[in-house]
Parts: sequence; structure tokens; C-alpha cells
Amino acid sequence: MKRVLFSSKALLCLPLLVISSFFSQSNLLAQNTSTLNKIVTGVVTDVNNVAIPGVNILVKGESTGTFSDKAGKYSISVKESSIVVFSFIGLKTKEVPISGQSTINITMEDENTTLNEIVVVGYGTQKKVNVIGSVVTVSSKELTASPVSNLSNALSGRLPGAVIQQSNGEPGKDGASILIRGLSTMGNNEPLVVIDGIPGRDINSLNVNDVESISILKDASAGIYGSRAANGVILVTTKHGKDGVPVAVNYSFYQGLLSPTQLPKMADASTYASMIREMQGYNGVTETNMSYSLDDVDKFKSGQFPWTHPNTNWFDASLAQFSQTRNHNLSVNGASKVVNYYVSFGSQYDEGIFKKSSTSFNRYNLKTTLDAKVNEFLTLGLDINGAQENSVYPSVDAGFNFDAAVKSLPTSPAIYPNGLPGPDIAYGQNPVVTSTDQTGFNDGKRYRVNSILNASLKVPFIKNLVLSSYYAYDVNLGQRKLFQKPWTLYQLDVPAYLAAGNTGIEDGSAFLIGTLKGTSEPSLRNFYDDAQTKTFNLKADYTKAFGNHDISAFVAYESSKYDSKGIDAFRRYFISDQLPYLFAGGDAEKNNSEFVNLDSRINYFGRLSYNFKETYLFQFSFRRDGSIRFSKENGRWGNFPSLLAGWNISNEEFWKKNVRFINFFKLRASWGQLGNDLVAPFQYLSSYSLSNGYVLGSGRNYSTGLSQIGATNPNITWEVANVYNAGFESTFLDNKISLNTDFFFQRRNNILVKKNASVPDFTGIQLPDENFGIVDNKGFEVELGYRDGGKDFTYSFNGNVSFARNKVIEFDEPERQVAWQVQTGQPQGAELLYKAIGIFRDEQQVTSVPHVEGARPGDIIIQDYD
Repeated sequence: MKRVLFSSKALLCLPLLVISSFFSQSNLLAQNTSTLNKIVTGVVTDVNNVAIPGVNILVKGESTGTFSDKAGKYSISVKESSIVVFSFIGLKTKEVPISGQSTINITMEDENTTLNEIVVVGYGTQKKVNVIGSVVTVSSKELTASPVSNLSNALSGRLPGAVIQQSNGEPGKDGASILIRGLSTMGNNEPLVVIDGIPGRDINSLNVNDVESISILKDASAGIYGSRAANGVILVTTKHGKDGVPVAVNYSFYQGLLSPTQLPKMADASTYASMIREMQGYNGVTETNMSYSLDDVDKFKSGQFPWTHPNTNWFDASLAQFSQTRNHNLSVNGASKVVNYYVSFGSQYDEGIFKKSSTSFNRYNLKTTLDAKVNEFLTLGLDINGAQENSVYPSVDAGFNFDAAVKSLPTSPAIYPNGLPGPDIAYGQNPVVTSTDQTGFNDGKRYRVNSILNASLKVPFIKNLVLSSYYAYDVNLGQRKLFQKPWTLYQLDVPAYLAAGNTGIEDGSAFLIGTLKGTSEPSLRNFYDDAQTKTFNLKADYTKAFGNHDISAFVAYESSKYDSKGIDAFRRYFISDQLPYLFAGGDAEKNNSEFVNLDSRINYFGRLSYNFKETYLFQFSFRRDGSIRFSKENGRWGNFPSLLAGWNISNEEFWKKNVRFINFFKLRASWGQLGNDLVAPFQYLSSYSLSNGYVLGSGRNYSTGLSQIGATNPNITWEVANVYNAGFESTFLDNKISLNTDFFFQRRNNILVKKNASVPDFTGIQLPDENFGIVDNKGFEVELGYRDGGKDFTYSFNGNVSFARNKVIEFDEPERQVAWQVQTGQPQGAELLYKAIGIFRDEQQVTSVPHVEGARPGDIIIQDYD
């Protein structure tokens, strides 16, 4: 992956350029304009014929300039050959030649710039020019620019402050993990995903082509989501039919080939044998007792003795050079006077990267959205999004197979010349075999249906008051069948083979000894699970504009309930591996189990926003959350306030007159208290499990009874993050260049951790989480972009750099003998390791520096710090 980085030197130079240009502009404006000989006047209006005050009017190539007044009128002295440039934030810049005119009236149109874009924020939208939180947005066009199987992977490199990391390439499991501004807690750091207003949905279940935009809330702007917002919030908005758009049919398709981008470089057989000889010689092993002789090394290198001296590249033997991926997407959208609609169907197919692989993944998506205008006051909507996923895997995980390819010896055959598989190192993992269905299969299906029914009412008797509500019902069903059966690997009986007069060239099939690997008998485990989530929301919005003041506010109530259950059943001793069904298994070894989970929340929240002339911006939000994860008496309810402020300095008259080359500049700052509750629920209750380990009376029979699971903590409650953010947004040189910067600090208190270090292991106590840990996290983000083009062609370049560093302030750890071993005050995950500074070249160097006992030439030199 290529990343665009900016050197600190270049960024430091930018303020110097700004200052230099400022004084340069000021001096130019002061120059004598006596050579200009004509006065041009006029009025500047918008497309609705409304006067626009404060329009920047400049003679192109000169320093002469002025501004339109409150009535949109202006007057400027120009030459007959001059060109006058009219510019204003959010409007298209116009260049008009004088050409003998004395009166020039200008109508300015909205410019399609990012400043006029509508940005999705928590429970609403705002014009980007008025957004004062640290919010970054990715459009549908950007998401579909490069074909990916999962929506999370499409975000990579596009979001300053977000770390997108794909740790698994197996089809169906290749979704990326997302971290926003690094690690802020010793617990779960996953951000909250909100899809079409519904928290907790799966981002990777969506068809990328159905997404309209994605916004990420990184600071106190996420506070409107309260108890689940501390790790950041990802807002996904899917496509709907649009007003005024006739019927449009879109079809897209791509076919691609996938290949590993980077593989470890492994030694060949002769190199490996030589290295083993070198190591054994270093350890004093005599020539006759070495694992490989010089003759062996030569035979490995020759490649003429495949039976006794193979040269195996396990990656070449097990991995395919290419695997397939393909995607189809068909959508229909449009609008009538009453109904807007959007319907789409998509399919995704991916193959595994192993040769003869039994790995594949299919996903089918179907989305239907209807928005109906019942009358001028009432609007109804229905959104149904369904997905089916079919996954096919071998019974051995791809990670184990890749690990086996790394660990297997180049001196061992993957496949003998007669086509039979060679031996393994451990656990029967010859990846040429275990990546296929010879070991069994692990097949699954998952069905998702996410539905939303919504209504919006403009209250007729109260102007600007809108009541809205939605009810969402999500269903998630899954089934998986894991069938495991033994497989056979072969080992050449080398002594017998050579004793028969063979040299390694002749066929050795008669000397192969087969051994069963894996499970001793075929076994089957079936899994079934289903989950339901119900969400209800009721909201009242009010907006008011009077003079230069704009006020918007809403209050809302939301409740959600989650229920899931599942069963699994197991049997062994199947009469045939051709009947992988439970009824065909034996009765000697069988079992089944069931699980049930539930979660429920009630939330009250609201937000008040105010701006004056789109110059002074303020926002306050408050949320009160209740969750059954915590006890009713102590920690069930939490309060989460946030406050944001911004200043569009570029709207000020002094800025317009003196800093003309910076078209837009906004300062913003925020503070908020956000929560995190990603821990196991019901730790305030005593939990029990069934156990068959009780003997009652004088008999020897075991009885079923209850045993307590761990200790309880009735005082457990939310993690609380105090989040601070300050930054600026800017565009300059006719809005072609943008520069945005954020600085942030977060202190996470009451982190939910177990005090395992304080309680000895021999007590046998399983501890609950406690609100104990404290972590600080701070850093910065810089985003630089360039955008230009004409009516028919535009182009843009964007790059970002982010830095975040955390420090553990308090957590449970045992006492250390020396202070420098204490992990408090270090970043999370910091390890106590030796620092290697070189290799001993000879005995003299060994004796000249501090070293561990028994060190010899060739050993690693360890840094001595005391």
C-alpha cells in the first residue's frame, strides 16, 4: 500500500509562506492606482436575485480590489483591458472582461465544493462549512474507486486518524479492523458502527455499491451516542431514491485476480542443510554425527534425487499463483411525484489462495428503499436490506495451513513423485493436503435482514417543528457444519529404500509408510444461531432562522433490545464419511449445548446548535443512557455531555481585506465526556453453571449440580473518556488547496479491567471487571489536498498523516524489584526486552564487553544499561 507522507520541514515552512504572502498582499494593495482610468459599478446577487454582501472583487493580475456592500453593490477603478474576478466562499468564481462596460451586474451560482456538502452527523445533517466537530466523510465515488470485497477495506488510507488493518486474507474473514485515533483503553477499542441510524449493525454485511457516504466522528461530536461513543463512531448512510431523478438503471461488474503481495523468503534445501551443518559445528557436533553430510548438500542442490533429497518450496507447492474475485451489481432508482425508490441486487464471489483449495465465499445483497410523500406534511419510508453469505472452508483453518507452509522443511517432500503427500512436522499439517476437503469441511450460511419503517411529520400548527420516528427490526440467522475426518500422509522408509540398492532416483512407492493424521474417527459438529435486534426512536426537531441567527435543536428517546440464542450438537464414529449428518453418527460419544444472550438499553438525548452569520458556531449535546449491563442500584445510568465551538474567521471583514489568498479558514474546539461499555454483561449478578462433579452420600455416582462462575461486582459501571480536540480547516488559492489539522487529547477513566495481578492465581478466584484503569492518549492529524479542473474534467490529490501515542497512567500490576520494570507510564503493549547491538566477532571482543555467562563468538551482544 502506498502512503503519502509530508515532511515536518514542509509543514513548518507553510506558516512562513502564509506570513510572507500576507505582507506581500498588503503592500500590493497600498500601491498607487493612479494609472487606472475607469470606474465600473454593479450589483452582485445569487440565483434567487438576493443581494450578496462581502463578495471579493479583484482586478486579475493586480492588487486593486474591493467588496460588495450590504446591498450587493460595488464600485471599482479598472483599465479598459482589465478582467475583474468575483469570488465568494461556496460560490463559483467568475471572471468578467471589461470590454467597454461601465455597469456589470453579476449572478453568482453555488459551487460544487466540499464546503457546501451536506455532512451526516449523529442523528442529523449539517453543511460542512458549519461542522465544528472533527468529522471526516468518504463519498460513494471514493468507496467504489477500487474494487474490494468488504466495506471496511475500502476505507483504507482515506480517513485521517483511522487505522484500517486487514489481518486475515481468507475469503469471508478478510474484513479489516478499525481503530480511531489509536488505543485509548486496555479493554475493547472497537468503534461504534451506525448504519442508517441503527447502532450495532455489521459494516461488512453491506454491498459497497449501496453506500451513499460514510462519516467518522472522532471527538466530542460523537458524544450524542453517549455510552458507546468513546472509541469513535462510524456513520454509514445507504442510498435512497432522489427527488427529480427519472428512472435510472445502473449495472457494474468487475473480474479480478488476487495474489499474495508479500511472502517470506525461505531457504532452499541445500542452503537449509548447510545452515544446519554450520549450527551443529558451532555446537561441537562431529562430522559423522551431523544431520546432513556434504554429499547430502550436493544432492539437494542437484535436484536429481527427488525421493531422498527433494528441494521443496512450500509456498509454490501449496499456494496458487492467482485466485479469482468477481462482483456484479444492478440498481434501479428514480422518483415520481409521490414515491422515491431505490432497488439494488449485488453478488460477490472470492476464491481461496491455496492450490486445489476448498475455500470460497459468496455474498448476495438485496436492498429496497421506498420513501412516500403522503401529503405536504407526512412522509413515510420503508428500507429493507437483506444479505445471504455462503462460506466453504476446509476443516483446517487457513492460518494453520499458512503457518505450516512457513514451518515445513525444504528437505521434506510436499508430494512424492508418485503423487502421494509427504510427511508433516506436527499435527498432520501438510498444507498441500490440509487446505483441501480431504480433511473434511467447514461450511456455513448466514442470512441477514435489516428493516426500517419510518415516518416524518411537519407539524402544521407549529412552523419548523418536525416529529419523526422509526422502528427497526434486524434478524441474523446462521448455521455451520464442521465435519472432520482423518487423512493419510506418507513417510519414506529411507534405510530400507537405500538397502534395496536405490539411490534416490528410483521409484520408492513400495517403501512409503502411510500414517493417519488429524482426528482418529470422523466427527461432526453442527451450529445454529439466531439473533434479533429491535430499535425504536422518537425525535422532535426544531429549526429557526431570524436575521443573522440560526438555531436548530432536537430531543429524542431511543430504546433497543437484543436477543440471541443458539445450539450446537456433536457426534463421532460415523458409519461413512459420505454421510456427514448427525443421524449417521454413533451413540458412544455425543453431546449438545445451548446458549442465550440478551442486551437492552434506554436513552434520552438532545442537541442544541447555534450560529451567527455562519461565523460564530456553537453546539451542545447531552445524553443519558441506561443499560442492563450494569446494576440498577449503582451503575446503570450514565450522563454524557459535550460542548463544541467554532469560528469561521474567513467571514470576518478584516480577513477578507487582508488575507485574500486564504478563501476559507475555520477554527474549532470541543470537549466531551463519552462512554464505553464493551464488557461482558451482568457481572453484578451471581452466575452459575451446571456441573456433573458432585458425589452425594456413600455412593460413587456423580450428580448434576450448580457451581458459581467467578465473583460478582455490583459497582461496575461505564468507562468514561474526557475528550479534548482543537484544530482548523482551510482552503486557499481559489479553494484548490485544502489543509486541515487536529490536535487531540483523551483521558480514559474507570477502565474496566480485572485485578489479576493483586490476587494470587492459587486462590482459584475468577475475578470480575473493575473500574480501575486510566489511560492517556494524545496526537495530531494533518490532511492536505489539491483539487482542480473544469466543467468536464476534475482531478484531486489527497494525503494524510496521523500520530497517536498512549500512556498507561494506572492499572493493576505486581510490585517490581526495580523502577524501570514498571509498565505504568509506558504505552499499552510495551514489553521488557533485551536490546541487541551486534554480534561477537572473536574471543577478544567477548572478554572486552559485559556479556552473559557462556557467551562465545557468534553470540548476540546485549546492551548493558548499568
